[in-house]
Amino acid sequence: MTDDDRLKRYRPSPDALLDPCRDEVFKALFTNESEESRTALRCFLTAVLHKEVKDVQLRPNEPPVLDDNDKAVRFDVSCTFDDGETADVEMQGADGGHSFGVRAEYLCARLLNSVVRKGEDWRNILKVYQISLLNFIFDKNDQSAVSRYRMRKDNGYLLSGIQTVIFLELPKIDALGAVPPEDLNSEQKWCKFFLDADNPDRQEYVGKLAAEEGGIMEAQKTLDKISSDWVLWKRELDREVIESDRKTELRYMQEEGLEKGLKQGIEQGIQQGIEQGTMQAKKDTACNLKKLGVPVQTIVQATGLSETEIAGL
Repeated sequence: MTDDDRLKRYRPSPDALLDPCRDEVFKALFTNESEESRTALRCFLTAVLHKEVKDVQLRPNEPPVLDDNDKAVRFDVSCTFDDGETADVEMQGADGGHSFGVRAEYLCARLLNSVVRKGEDWRNILKVYQISLLNFIFDKNDQSAVSRYRMRKDNGYLLSGIQTVIFLELPKIDALGAVPPEDLNSEQKWCKFFLDADNPDRQEYVGKLAAEEGGIMEAQKTLDKISSDWVLWKRELDREVIESDRKTELRYMQEEGLEKGLKQGIEQGIQQGIEQGTMQAKKDTACNLKKLGVPVQTIVQATGLSETEIAGL
């Protein structure tokens, strides 16, 4: 089977575009061997870091995204800027275990450790950034879609500013609706692009975003290019199947657990009813024997009740 045949097999339609909110597509978008891809990454970093990134070099950190034999890739983009600072960028679809903050802080610390040479003068340590686009809401108490985290004293004094964790929460941007591109800042435009780039009904809007932000135009060209690669479409299909399997299994476990819980509850209720009924029967018998003047010790032997219980009847 040729690559063209495989593409026809996996791509829904000839003009369908991959979803850049899928982590493997996100990585491919910024690591494609093309000038458009490199420019898109540079412009994205400039928008998020609020500083001009003139040049960017990818750091080898894992197998290529298009290696179809690889089954355990972390789909992040690790890169170094022209001024020597470093960033790790990733798309994250779910907050597994509600511990993404810890994960991001760990990755940022690990990135710092990987770029600092042994014996380096502390004054020469350059900044590192952990940038995560989140397809879920991380901080429900803050309406801001972009958050920057640094180590600070309780009074706000910055420890060093060497490590910065940046979250871009896509659902908060999506909630803005069809805002005219000219009313969005650069970070918001990029987030809108990731959300709408694969939607055939939003292509006119995406075109306006590209016209407003040159880097998005280059990202759009790259997305068109990588959307002709059958491997990425296969990965997307595999991911959808895995997600459906996971949801189905979870629902089955929930339903099975509910059924077992109901069954156990019914059995416990019946047993409790029997026990309660038996106790009441014993009390009724004891009352009748007391009325007949039967000695207490005889009633204890006949019913199994204690003298105290019998006295209280």
